[in-house]
Amino acid sequence: MFLNFWKGKAPQPSAPPGPPVDVSWQRDERGHFHRLLRLHPIEAGLSGIGGVYVLWSHGISPKWIYAGATDDLGEAIGQARDTQQVLLFEGHGGVYVTWSPVKTEYRDGVAAYLRTSLTPEIMIVLPTDHPLADADPIAVFPPA
Repeated sequence: MFLNFWKGKAPQPSAPPGPPVDVSWQRDERGHFHRLLRLHPIEAGLSGIGGVYVLWSHGISPKWIYAGATDDLGEAIGQARDTQQVLLFEGHGGVYVTWSPVKTEYRDGVAAYLRTSLTPEIMIVLPTDHPLADADPIAVFPPA
């Protein structure tokens, strides 16, 4: 796991129960995941785009922080940048973010699966996100 930190990989989740779907997790132009505090969601063209997003921290003990589904990634990621519970992880190797523009009918299921398999530190639902209460999980590969 220590080498994964230096290679810029996300922490590893538990194994999926069935064959997961490969979603295109977004990276920057150099192929790296985005640092949350360096990403400007509006400038990145995320306003009004729906999808699923994941936050995690690097460091000695990488942690999954949050997984959510939203109708506006720009607003949701912007809100995450301003959420004290998320920012507490910045001192633990930085907070990273990625997203995938998942179709509306699959978003809640994908986010429900990620919340179950990754067991993120923050389990509350941020105000811009879907509650996921009745969603059937849809297995996807996590960011890696």
